[in-house]
Amino acid sequence: MSFLLIAGQHGVAAAQVSGTVTATAGGGPIEGARVTLQATATTTTTAVDGTFTLDATGTDLVVVVAHKGYFNTSVTVTSPATNADVSLEAVPQADDSDYVFQSSGTCGVCHGNQQDQFQDTPMARAGHNTWVHDIYDGSGTTGGMGGFVYTRDSPHATANPNSECAACHQPISWIQNPGAPMGDLDNPDAGLNHGVTCEVCHKIANVDETKPNYPGVIADAVTFTRPTPGWQVVYGVLGDVDFTDVDGSRMRASLNPQLTAVMCGTCHQDKNDPDGDGDFEGANGVISEPTFLEWKNSPYGDPTSSQYQTCVDCHMPSTGETTACTVLSDDLGRSDTQVRSHKILGTTPAYLENAVTMSMTTSVDDDGLTVDVSIVNDQTGHSVPTGVTIRNMILLVEVTMANGASLTHTGTQVLHDLAGVGDPTQGYFGGMPGKLYGKLNHGPDGTGPVFFTDATGIQFDTRIVALATDNTSYTFALPEFEGNATVRARLIYRRSWRALVDAKGWTTDGHGNPLADVTAPHFGHLMEETTEIVALPGLPEPPEEDGCCSVGERDPESTFLLFALVCIVIGRRRRRTGG
Repeated sequence: MSFLLIAGQHGVAAAQVSGTVTATAGGGPIEGARVTLQATATTTTTAVDGTFTLDATGTDLVVVVAHKGYFNTSVTVTSPATNADVSLEAVPQADDSDYVFQSSGTCGVCHGNQQDQFQDTPMARAGHNTWVHDIYDGSGTTGGMGGFVYTRDSPHATANPNSECAACHQPISWIQNPGAPMGDLDNPDAGLNHGVTCEVCHKIANVDETKPNYPGVIADAVTFTRPTPGWQVVYGVLGDVDFTDVDGSRMRASLNPQLTAVMCGTCHQDKNDPDGDGDFEGANGVISEPTFLEWKNSPYGDPTSSQYQTCVDCHMPSTGETTACTVLSDDLGRSDTQVRSHKILGTTPAYLENAVTMSMTTSVDDDGLTVDVSIVNDQTGHSVPTGVTIRNMILLVEVTMANGASLTHTGTQVLHDLAGVGDPTQGYFGGMPGKLYGKLNHGPDGTGPVFFTDATGIQFDTRIVALATDNTSYTFALPEFEGNATVRARLIYRRSWRALVDAKGWTTDGHGNPLADVTAPHFGHLMEETTEIVALPGLPEPPEEDGCCSVGERDPESTFLLFALVCIVIGRRRRRTGG
């Protein structure tokens, strides 16, 4: 046979399977192909000459070979085996513009659990996000024309009236019609209703990793495989799926490792293009959605790091199920970690409350009370907060006495006005002790905030990068009288600058859920909170008098009556004593 077979006959161990992987139609060996014992963690990759050796023992072993750009192909062998040779067929890179994307309901016929998980998520409803429509053309809510409206207010709206919103929020419409505008909320168009549906992700053949800042599914950066009638392809990440329809017209698997993170970056990493030259990697403009590169440039994005985790690891946790198909009766016996949830979530309470760790220390001296707050981004694979640049966090530090009086803040670390200017009891915390975490963009005149579509630079970026620690300190004047003070630090997440929320009149988020930003007591989602009771020095508190008060505190009439009563008592005493 081949040199591998000859060598294998004399040296392959009893618990090994070996072979060679080549391309069909006379193609040469394929290096770096993934070879997997189906439904297990037993895997290896092919050498430069296409050879592999897999540690496996047993009979009727299904060995699946996968490589990006080729259909997965399997061979069934009994170990030891030296002839597990496989030829991989290249996926035709046709892109049929007449292809009709299947709805998630169609995929759900076989993948019912995944459909149930997906159907009510922000991914599924991306095209219906009312905040996106309010920012785009003001049509999302009744107050949507307040504040910034791209089609009305952006200097780029004339040259680029549609912007690139649909490339992420209504990707099917964009794929079918590059440059498409956002469809109306009441538009029954399938591209709008499907959101980021199954095939938007599982039809991605390649993402150009040299262009991470291109927004959404722009053709210059993202390649789709839309099959012509008669054959099909579905890209995935396991690499051990060998299922093929009888005629291959509904499903045939192919490996694309980019679906674990790089694909996510197509919408969770982008940059604006203020000079309109179509180059989103150029020197002009500002990165508006920075999440992917924040991850990639951290230890979480380094495959050699012990902390390496992909987007899928965090946002698509395993379900505990052992099969990905609800129709096929032959369970492959997968481990309970391989099937991933398609309920893809981000800024939910579970994620927000497990994003960072906050601690607080206090000290008292003659100069006053000092409060030190430390926030560690130790549980998130990117900066906090991340996403679009209107998202922000507020650290609020308060010190109150038992009588409700607040101590005077003598430090300089206070919240930026973007935390809201107005009544603190209504959530306007600007100027109060604390810190605003966010990214403030500015326009051509150097002032901000401006919406990211119009940004030309960054005024400040105080967000906490992955694994970093932010420390702030606050000082308060001591009270006149001694007593216990309650020191309280709260870290609060907000979906938008308060001024924009007020301008739009938003009371729900983009998916119709009650908006915590305008709801007491925190006016945002409480991520972390810590309190401490501190004994403060001062003068002894004067004792309370039993229902009475000093003469100086009485009104004139009461004082006169008391004086008259004293005179009467003294007169009686004098008569009794003969005085």
